[in-house]
Amino acid sequence: MTSGPYIDIRDLASPVRTSSSCPVSGCSANLERANSQWGELPYCPQHRIRIHATTRTFVYYDGPDRASKRDAALRNILFERDYFSAHILGNAAKAETHRICHETSEDALSWNVFSRLARGRLLRLLFPTLALSSPSNDPELFMWGLRVNLNDSSAPTLFPALRSARNVFEKDITRFWTEPDIMLYVPGQWLVLIEAKFTQRNTIASSSSDRDVSGDKPKSREGLLRRYAADALPPGAMRTDGLNQTPFYSQLYRNLVFAIHMATELGVSWGLVNLVCGKQFRQQANFQDPTPFIHELLPEKSRGQFLFYNWESLYANDVVKNADLKDLASYMCNKSANGVKAFDIE
Repeated sequence: MTSGPYIDIRDLASPVRTSSSCPVSGCSANLERANSQWGELPYCPQHRIRIHATTRTFVYYDGPDRASKRDAALRNILFERDYFSAHILGNAAKAETHRICHETSEDALSWNVFSRLARGRLLRLLFPTLALSSPSNDPELFMWGLRVNLNDSSAPTLFPALRSARNVFEKDITRFWTEPDIMLYVPGQWLVLIEAKFTQRNTIASSSSDRDVSGDKPKSREGLLRRYAADALPPGAMRTDGLNQTPFYSQLYRNLVFAIHMATELGVSWGLVNLVCGKQFRQQANFQDPTPFIHELLPEKSRGQFLFYNWESLYANDVVKNADLKDLASYMCNKSANGVKAFDIE
């Protein structure tokens, strides 16, 4: 049972007030201090949120003990909370679940949207846009590599093809393996990987290998090209020689390699989607469309299997028009990020 409320744009003061006050409209509580990895930060005891003034965001905070941290994280989960609590939160196969409590958590956003679509058996509606195809069966949903079957109370299992790909490309990596945010799998037809972003841009590889360390995924362009080599894929599936495009998008590159490898093993077509916040990409000068980078890696016949897409379009095309998704439409329309409305939607 969570101990505090969920907060969205309807609850926040506008404009954002000073760091010495709670961002919730009308709150006059005296702020206290709460620990964080950045040191002590202002804390509102009435709304149980830690306030990060420099980024104008907040973090649900119910206390420092493990149970309180779980409660705080679950306040950011509006859909399928019991399943998430039992099977995802704290799961060793899911990296960094401690960030779920952040207002700007892309994992919380991804879970809320895709678990709600799965509950309504509406994931197939995404395919004409995401994969230019209409599957004959409902897609299976995988979040962070884990099979999400909302009607099954047993613990979710890791996607076997993902385990196989990790054994090829990441056998000696000891932590933070490649972890696709969302996968939609239609046996015999499609495997679509979705790299989701919210307030952050796509990760860019370093030009220097100085930060590459044994036992971890490489952070440099050189290290990525060496470890996730195109030679391990079917001939002609991808090219990496003579690349001209910069920047080099590390997460998208890894996801592309994994998508092609897993789809080949499964005997299905692959798709890769970069799902971003359109508002962020319009407002931030250093947020760029990665399509030219991906297209340079692929032969012309495969370029249509990559899609640069945004949450706002997903909302407009597949959520707001569906009368059965009024709860999800309300969630997305009123979602906040850094103290303001997250998406350019009404």
